[in-house]
Amino acid sequence: MALFSDCHNWHHLKQTGLRCDGGQSAVSSRYDAPQPCGTVCLAGIEGGLAGRFVEVMESAGKVKHMTAPSMQIIHVDWNALRLISLERFMAETPDTNALFTDLAEALAMAFSMVCVAVIVKDGNSPGYLTGDSDAAQLLLTLDGVQATLADGNPRTEVPPPGTALANAAFIAIEPLSLPHQQEQTTVIAFAGKNLIDSERVVALMHSLATETANELMVLRQAPFLAAAFAEIECGVTIADPTLADTPLIYANAAFERMTGYPRAEILGRNCRFLQGDLQDQPGRRILRNALTRGTDCTVIVTNFRRNGESFENRLKLRTIRTPDGTISHIIGIQLDVTKERSALESLARQKRRYESLIEAQTGFIWLMNAEGELMEVPEKWLEMAGLSLSRVPADLAAIRGALSPEAAEAFCDGWVEALRNVTPFEVIYHLPAQSRSPRWFLDRVTPVLDEEHKLLEWIAASQEITELKRAEKEIERAAYEDRLTGLLSPEGFAQRLDERLKRMDLHPASPVVVVDIKALREINNTQGYDVGDEVLREVARRLTAEVGESGLIARTGGDEFTVLAPLENQRTPRQLSKCMAAVFDVPFEIRGFSFHVEASFGYARIRSSAGDARKLMTDAALAMHRSQHNPALTWTQYTKALDHQTRETVNLTTKLRHALQADQLELYYQPQVDLASGRIVSAEALLRWNHPQAGFIPPGKFIPLAEQSQLIGPIGDWVLRRACRDLRAWRDAGLLVTPVSINLSLIQFQLGSVPDKVRQALTDYNIAPEELTLEITESVFEHQGQALKQDLEALTAMGVRLSLDDFGTGYSSLAHLNDYFFDEIKIDKSFVSQLDKGPYAQSIVKAVVVIAAAIGADVVAEGIEWSSHITTVLHLGCTKGQGYHFSRPVPEPRWRQLLFDQKALP
Repeated sequence: MALFSDCHNWHHLKQTGLRCDGGQSAVSSRYDAPQPCGTVCLAGIEGGLAGRFVEVMESAGKVKHMTAPSMQIIHVDWNALRLISLERFMAETPDTNALFTDLAEALAMAFSMVCVAVIVKDGNSPGYLTGDSDAAQLLLTLDGVQATLADGNPRTEVPPPGTALANAAFIAIEPLSLPHQQEQTTVIAFAGKNLIDSERVVALMHSLATETANELMVLRQAPFLAAAFAEIECGVTIADPTLADTPLIYANAAFERMTGYPRAEILGRNCRFLQGDLQDQPGRRILRNALTRGTDCTVIVTNFRRNGESFENRLKLRTIRTPDGTISHIIGIQLDVTKERSALESLARQKRRYESLIEAQTGFIWLMNAEGELMEVPEKWLEMAGLSLSRVPADLAAIRGALSPEAAEAFCDGWVEALRNVTPFEVIYHLPAQSRSPRWFLDRVTPVLDEEHKLLEWIAASQEITELKRAEKEIERAAYEDRLTGLLSPEGFAQRLDERLKRMDLHPASPVVVVDIKALREINNTQGYDVGDEVLREVARRLTAEVGESGLIARTGGDEFTVLAPLENQRTPRQLSKCMAAVFDVPFEIRGFSFHVEASFGYARIRSSAGDARKLMTDAALAMHRSQHNPALTWTQYTKALDHQTRETVNLTTKLRHALQADQLELYYQPQVDLASGRIVSAEALLRWNHPQAGFIPPGKFIPLAEQSQLIGPIGDWVLRRACRDLRAWRDAGLLVTPVSINLSLIQFQLGSVPDKVRQALTDYNIAPEELTLEITESVFEHQGQALKQDLEALTAMGVRLSLDDFGTGYSSLAHLNDYFFDEIKIDKSFVSQLDKGPYAQSIVKAVVVIAAAIGADVVAEGIEWSSHITTVLHLGCTKGQGYHFSRPVPEPRWRQLLFDQKALP
C-alpha cells in the first residue's frame, strides 16, 4: 500500500504506476489542497520500485529518507517534486533505434538479404541498414515505401531492374507502429535474394514488428514494469507458433545475459539452436509432447552459451491462446540452474557414498550421548563378543568385560581425556579377548558438534583391521626376506649382521663378500627371465651349501648376493675363497640348457667396519665394483686406498656432470687427408674437457667414467648436436664443408633411440645425412643383438655413413662385416706404427684393404706420424689417413681457418 499526504502529488505520482488503496496520511488527513512539504510512506510495494522513487527524489536534494522494517518513509518537498520531470522519474526513454537495429540484423541473419533498412518519414537516408548501402538508399525513393509511410499498409514490390536492387528477388515494406503516433512515421524495408523466402520473411517481420510495438507500448506507458522486466534474473522469450519453425520474436535482457547471444542473433530462430548437438535430450521429448497436446510444461535441458560453455536451463513453457482456442504465442520462462543442479548432484553423491561406505565396511557404528552413555550398540559386535542379545543396548560394564584388561583400560583413559577436552581418541583391541586367532579392531570415537561448536553426541566407528595385522606381518617378512630365492633381503641381512656384531662371536678376519653374477642380462634376453630366475635360485642353493648354517646369505640386488662367511678352525681365508669360487665352476643345467656362469667378488673384513653392518656391506660392494670393471681381477679386497680412489672417481664424475651443464666441454677436430694430394677430405670430432681449475683432463680419464656412470648418454647427445651445429655454421660462413665423424659408445646403443636422436639433430640444423659419419668400435659386437642390427640398418637407410673404428684390436668381427653395412674401415694405429718393423703389420693392413674392397668400403689408416708411413700404406692400397704427421686435433676456430685456407697438408 502507498499512502501520500497530498492529493495533488498523489495524482502526480500515480502516473508513475504507484497506486493508493486508501488510508490516513502520516501527517495530514486533508486531501483537498497541496502542501509545500509532506511525508510519503511506501508500503506493500516492491523495494526496487520504492528505491527508484527515492533515488530520483534524493537526486533533487529535497528528500529525507528513512526505512522501517515493513515500509519506506521519505520526507518530500512537493514544490521540488513539481519541478522534477516525470520522464526523469520514469524509466529512461526507450531506445527505439536499438530495437529496430535488432530487427534488421535478425532478418539479415535469418534470411539471405541484399539489404535491410529502417526508414523514417522525411529522412534523407535510412535510419539503420545492414547489407548493400546503395540498395538501401534506393529503397528511400520507392513509391511503395512512401505509400506505406503515408497509409500504414504493408506492401510487396518487384525490384526495379537495372538498379542496385536488381539482385533482389522481392522487396517487402512493413510499417513499424509506435505508441501515441498519429501517423505512420517508420517502416522497415527489406530486399530478399530468394523469392521462395518472401512469405516467410514477411510473416516473421510482421510478428517481430507487432511484438516490438507491444514492447514499446510497455516501455512508454509502464516504465517501472518495463524496468523490472528488464532486470529480473529469469530469461523470458516469446515464440510465434503460427510461423514456420516457431521462431523467437522476443527475448529480454536476462535471456541475452544467460546465453551470451545478443537479441539480433536470437530473434527469428527456433530456440533449439541453444541445444547444440544434444538434440535428443529427454527434456526435448517432453517439450515436443507438451506442445503437441497444447499443454504447459517445465523441463531441464542442457543449453550452450555463445562461447561454447554449457549450462542447465530450467525451462517453463506457457501457451497463450486466442478466443477461438488457437495457440498464438508460447512464452518461455528460463532460469540457469547449473549451480543448483551441481549442488544437488554433489549432495546426492555424498549421500550415496556414505550409504555405500556403511554397507561395504567390515566394522560397526556406535552412538553415545554427550555424557558418553551408550545409545546405539551394533548387535553383531555383541554377538561376536559373546554377549547376550536379550538386553540391547548392553550396559557399559558388560562391554568392558568382553575386552582384554589392556583394551578396557585404554578405553577408560581415552574417555576421560575426550570428555574433558571434547577431542577424538582411538583404541586397538581384539575379539574374543582370549582367542588364539582373534579378529582385530580399531575404534575411533569422535565428537559431533553443532554450528556453534557445542557438543551434541559422540559417534564411534569400529573398523576391522585383521587384512591389516596380517599384512603387517607379511610386510615385515617381505622386508627381511627375498621372495624369489628365500634368502635374506638387504634389510634382513643388515639386521642379522648387526646382531652378530653386537654379540662379538665372529672372527675379526671373517669377510663379508659381495658376489655379482656376470651376464645375467644376456641370459634373460636370450633364454628368458624364467631361466634367469632359475639361475638365481640355483646360485642361492649353492651358496647356502658352501657357507653353511653359521653364515648369512642375502640377495641384495638383481644379480648380486651378499654373504657373511665366518672363518672357522678348519677353513682358512684362502680355502674360503676357493669354496666361494667353486660355486661357479660347475656348469648350470637349467631347462635343457647347459652353460657356465661367471662372477665377480669383492669383500671387506669384519675388523674394518667399526661394528657397522651397513658400512661392511658398502665396502664389500665397492671392492666388487673394482673386480667388475677390471677383467684381470676376480677377487678384490676393500682397502683405504681403494676407498680413496673411489672417492676421487665419484668426485670426478660429479665434476663431469657439472661440466656438461656449465659448457666446459669442447669439440676439437682432426683432419683426414687424401694421402696422395694431402687435401683434407673429412674430419673427426674429438671430445675435450677444459676444467676451469684443473685444466685439460685427458679423454682416457673421463670418458670411461662417463660410460660407467651412463653420463655417456647425455654427453654423446651433446657431441652429436654440437658437431651438427658447427657444420651448419661453417656452411653459413661460405666455407667448403667436409664431412665430420663422431664416435658412438656401445652404451648409447643400449640406452636406445640413437636413430631418432640422429634424425632430430640433422633436421634441427638442416644437415645432409651424408655429411655425418658415425664411428663405432668393434666392442659393440660383444653384445650384438637384433636391436643393434635394427639401429644400424635404420642409420644406413637414413643416409648416414658408418665407420668401423680400431679394426682388428677387439672382438673378432670378420663374420659380422657380412651382416652390418659399413662405409668405412679404420685401421688401428697399433698396426700403422709397426709398418716399418716387419711384414706382419703390413700383411694386416693389406688384408684390411682387400676386405674393404670386397664390401665396398673406404679404408682410413690411423696414427700416421712419419712420411714413411704414407709411402707404405699407399703402396698397400690405402688412400686416406689421419695422424699427427698432418695435424693434431685443433679447436673449432683453428679448424675453421684450415677450411678457409684449403691448403694441402704435408
